[in-house]
Amino acid sequence: MKIGITTFGCDLKSGMSRYVTNLITQFSTIDKYNDFEVLLHERAKSEYFSGVANNNIKSVNVSETLKNPLLNVAWHQIALPSICKQRKYDVLFLPAASRRAPVWTPCPTVGTVHDLAAFHVSGKYDNFRNLYQNKLLPFMFKQLTHIIAISESTKRDIMEYVGVPEEKITVIHHAADTETFYPRDKQASIAVVKNYGIRAPYMIYTSRIEHPGKNHIRLIHAFEKLKKEHDIPHQLVLAGADWDGAEEVHLMANSSKYNKDILLTGFVKGDHLPFLYSAADMMVFPSLFEGFGLPILEAMSCGVPVACSNVSSMPEIADGAAVLFDPYDMDSIVDSLLSMVSSQDTCNKFAQKGFERSTQFSWQKTAQKTLDVILNIMEG
Repeated sequence: MKIGITTFGCDLKSGMSRYVTNLITQFSTIDKYNDFEVLLHERAKSEYFSGVANNNIKSVNVSETLKNPLLNVAWHQIALPSICKQRKYDVLFLPAASRRAPVWTPCPTVGTVHDLAAFHVSGKYDNFRNLYQNKLLPFMFKQLTHIIAISESTKRDIMEYVGVPEEKITVIHHAADTETFYPRDKQASIAVVKNYGIRAPYMIYTSRIEHPGKNHIRLIHAFEKLKKEHDIPHQLVLAGADWDGAEEVHLMANSSKYNKDILLTGFVKGDHLPFLYSAADMMVFPSLFEGFGLPILEAMSCGVPVACSNVSSMPEIADGAAVLFDPYDMDSIVDSLLSMVSSQDTCNKFAQKGFERSTQFSWQKTAQKTLDVILNIMEG
C-alpha cells in the first residue's frame, strides 16, 4: 500500500509542525510494510525527517514558490489530485486539513482537523481568511473520506458547525515528545534561560504572540495586578514567534509600569523549551480557544505546575491536573495564579498531578491510532 502525506499548512514554529514531525518519526518505527511519500518543501526535510528510522518513508519535493498561501490553496485543488493519480496513492493523509484540503482526489483521504477557532474567536482572522476558514474549509472537510479530530471539543465543533456525521470522525489526542520534554535539573535550566535574559522566579506562557486569540493582554493586566497588590517577585515570560496582532502585545508590554519584568523572548527552539519550562515556577496558558493545547502537556511532562483556561479543549486535556480559570475574567486569572504563587504545596500538588496526566499520552499511541484509521480507510 502507498500512503501520501502532505505537510502544507504547517509552519515550522507551531504545534502543528511538531505533530507532523512526530507522526512521521513514529510511522517509520511502527510500520515496515507500507510505503509512505511525504510531500514537502526541500528546506523542511531536515525538520520532518529528523527522526526517520526506515527507508520506506521517502520525500517528494514541491516548489518553494508554493509557500505563497494563495498558490498553495490553488495547488491543493489543481495539482494535488494529479499527483495522487500519478504516484498511485492508495490513500492521502492531510495532517493539516484544518488549513489545507482538496475538494477532490482520486483516492480516499484522511484529514486531521485541529480546531475551528474562527467560529469562536472574533477578530482572529482578517475578512479573507474568515471567508476561507468559515465557508471554504468546512465544505472541503465534508469531502474528506474520514476526519481525525485532536480532541472531543474539536469533534463536537465539526459535527455542530460543519455537519459531519459522528461516524466519520475519530478522536486521536496529541502527546508531548517525552524524549525532549522531561524534568530537567533546576539549576542547569536556570543557566540556560539566562541566555534569554530570563531570571528566576518567573511564570511562562508558551504560544505564538497573537492577539486577540492567545489572550496575552489580559494576562499582562493580571500580572500587573499581582505585582501591584501582592508584590510578587516573578517575571512574566512570553515565549513565541510574532503572529497576527503581535504589535498590540508588544505595545502593551512596553508601556506597562512593570515592563522590566515582562519579557518577550521571540521564537524558542524546541530543544531549549524544556529548560524554559523546568526553570519556571509555573506555566500559565490563558488562550481563548485551543483545539488541543500542546504546551499544557509539554509543561506537565517537564514537571511544571500548570494554570490554564477552562474553555474549549483545555479542561479535557488537563483533566483535573491543572488550575483552571475563566480566560475572559482577569480576576479569575489573578486568583488562580495567586493560589499557586502563594502556596508551594499547591504548586507541588499540581506538578505531580500534571506529570502523571502527561504519561497517559504518547506519540507512539497517537501514531498507531492514526495509522489504524488510514489502513482501515484503505481496506474499505
